[in-house]
Amino acid sequence: MNNNITRRDWLNKSATVLGSSFVGAIAGFNPLLGNTKGSTVVNTPIRMMFNENPYGPSQVARKAMRKAFSESNLYSMRYAKAEFKILMAKLNGVTPEHIAVGFGSGEILKKAALMNGIDKGELISPALTFETINRFAKTMKSNVKRIPMDNKIGIDLDRTAESVGSRTKLIYLCNPNNPTGSIMGTDQLESFCKTMSKKSIVFVDEAYHEYVTDPNYRSMINLVKKGHNVMVSRTASKVHGLAGLRVGFAITTPEIAKRLESYLTDSLNVIGLRAAIASYQDERFQAHSVEQNNRAKKIVTNHLDNKGIEYLDSQTNFIFIKTGMNIAEFQPAMEKNGVIVGRPFPPYNKWCRLSMAKPEEMENFNTGMDRVLG
Repeated sequence: MNNNITRRDWLNKSATVLGSSFVGAIAGFNPLLGNTKGSTVVNTPIRMMFNENPYGPSQVARKAMRKAFSESNLYSMRYAKAEFKILMAKLNGVTPEHIAVGFGSGEILKKAALMNGIDKGELISPALTFETINRFAKTMKSNVKRIPMDNKIGIDLDRTAESVGSRTKLIYLCNPNNPTGSIMGTDQLESFCKTMSKKSIVFVDEAYHEYVTDPNYRSMINLVKKGHNVMVSRTASKVHGLAGLRVGFAITTPEIAKRLESYLTDSLNVIGLRAAIASYQDERFQAHSVEQNNRAKKIVTNHLDNKGIEYLDSQTNFIFIKTGMNIAEFQPAMEKNGVIVGRPFPPYNKWCRLSMAKPEEMENFNTGMDRVLG
C-alpha cells in the first residue's frame, strides 16, 4: 500500500470498489464494467429510471458521513434522530412533536397503510400514482379504491371527493405526482384537504417538493400547522442524493405523529441521519441539484418540442413522455442505445417515465430516442 495514502482514503476507495463490484453480480452486471455476461464487455448504460440524483450526496454530507464512522459502534441513532427532528421542525415551522422519522419516506407510506388497516379503513388513491402505499394497504386486506385520472392524466380531486365514504380513513395524494410529474392546483388542493380532513386523514406525499418551480405551488404543511387532519411526507432520497441511506419523515399533527411512530421499526442508521442533517443545511448543493435538473429537462423538452412528441409538464426530476411505442419494446431498445428508462405504468403503456441524468448525458437519450422512434 502506498504509504502516502491515508487510512480514510483507503477505506473510502475500498468501500466504493467493493460496493460497485458486488451490486448486480448475480445478474452478471457490474456497474464499473457494464454487462459482463458472455465475452464482450459493454459500457454501462446511463441510469434514467429511478428518479435518482445523479450527483450523489453533497461534499458536506459526505464529510458528515465520514465523521459519523467514529460513532458507528455506538447506539447513537436515537440522538441523531432527535437532532434530525429538531432541524426538520425548525426548517418547516412546526414543533418536533409534529415530526415522525422513517426509514425513507417509503416506511412512512407503509406504516400509514398499516395504521389504516388496523382501523379497518378504506384507502382512496389515484389510478396512476406512486404504488408503495397501495401495495402495502392490500397486504393489510384494506379496500383500496382507485380514482381514474382526468383527461389530462391529472389527479381528479372532484371525483376523489365524491368517492369518500363512511369507511374512508385515508386519502393518498402525491404532489407533484409520480410518475406524471404534474402538480395539482394549489387552491383546489388546499380546499380539498380542509374539507376532506374532517372525514379522513389526507396524506400528501411531497417527495419532489424541492424541485417545484411553479410559483403558484404551496406545500400543505400550512394546514398541518392549523391543526387539520393532514399528513405530509418528505424524503432525503431525491434532491439530497441519499436514496441508499433511507431517511424520510412525516409532518402531521402531534397525535398522528405519535401513533405513526409507534409503528415505525427504528431501522435508521447514524450515518444516514448525520448525512441528512448536514445536507438539509447545505442550501448551495440543493440549489445546484435543482439548477442542473432544470438544465437537463430543458435539453430533453426542447428536443421533444422539435419532434412534436407529447409530454406532461413536470415539476420533478423526471418527465412523462408519450412515445407511442409499448414500453415493453421501448425499454430494451433504449438500453441497446445506452440508456435505461423507467418501468411500465399501466394502463399508460405507451408512455415513458424518464428520470433526469446530468445535462451532458441527456443528449444520449435524445440520440437514442431518435434511433428507436425514427
